[in-house]
Amino acid sequence: MKEKSIEVKVGALVLVCVALLVTFVIVLGDFGGSSGYPMAIDYDTASDLKPGAPVKIAGVNAGKIKRIEYWGGKLDPAIGRRVIVRVHVDFDPDKGKSLHKDAQFYISTQGILGEKYIEVDPGTYEQPVLPVNAVSLGQPPLRMEILGQQLTKVSGAITRILEKNEKVVNDVLVHADETVLEGKKALHDADQLITDNKDDIRQAIQKLDQAADKADKLVNSLQVAVGDGKQIKRTLANAETVSAEVREKAGPMLADLKASSHNVRSYTEKLRDRPTAEVLLGDKVGGKVLGVVDKVDGAVSKADGAIADVKEVTAAARAGKGTIGGLLMDNELFMDLKLLLKDLKRHPWKFIWRE
Repeated sequence: MKEKSIEVKVGALVLVCVALLVTFVIVLGDFGGSSGYPMAIDYDTASDLKPGAPVKIAGVNAGKIKRIEYWGGKLDPAIGRRVIVRVHVDFDPDKGKSLHKDAQFYISTQGILGEKYIEVDPGTYEQPVLPVNAVSLGQPPLRMEILGQQLTKVSGAITRILEKNEKVVNDVLVHADETVLEGKKALHDADQLITDNKDDIRQAIQKLDQAADKADKLVNSLQVAVGDGKQIKRTLANAETVSAEVREKAGPMLADLKASSHNVRSYTEKLRDRPTAEVLLGDKVGGKVLGVVDKVDGAVSKADGAIADVKEVTAAARAGKGTIGGLLMDNELFMDLKLLLKDLKRHPWKFIWRE
């Protein structure tokens, strides 16, 4: 009974180990079939990618590489381009549906050992979503060996240039040293200039500060004067109203001015050849007016003669000629007349009664 019990335990242990081995093989070898979101990515080189390597979207695990196929530049008629390496990827369904038509697929490195994986930029959300089994073009990885070769070529070219132009390079370095020395000297002179004139510089800065303060006060005064601009807006509105009224009334005024100008021009043309009275009053009335004017001229002439006579009489009187002249200019006669008038005022009966 003991031997049978040991055999049963050993057999159960073997069965458990076989089950675990099969489970590990299925899990690691991915024999369970794909129920994800399969896609294909074409590269110029696999860059040491391995089946089972992770695929990440924005740094988050989103699937893994199923297999890698080498096409060797054969033409794929379905997409119309030649393919060197095609990598088949199985995305998680929820993450695969977040990839868009302009998604980018990069081969990157993770970890200390530098394990290769595929990093995906999902693209812009305005673009359509990539369908299942879509074939995309991946971004070529940075190949260190090619980069090293290019750097070696560049360094060799630089070395040859330096060897061929050693004298020129030495002259350039010498001139560069001289330039640096001149720059140091200029900086020293500038520092010395600032040190020697620090008081003037300080005063200039103070004046600038004062000017800035005055400018601030001026701006504040303008803001206070202007306010919110309502008064200016009202003034502009009133000006626009007045301008509109002026434009409205200016039309008839201009028309009247044009008519008056035309009439003045016509009268001016008539006045060149005809008397003014005839032009303004007509032929008949103008003749009468001219007759009246002639009579007025005669009366004026007679008045001038009478004034001349008056002047002559006045001149004769001033000279003492004639009765009036003698009366006015003879002082003795004037005094006698004055005494007579006084006597008449005192004794008026003498004028009536004579002895």
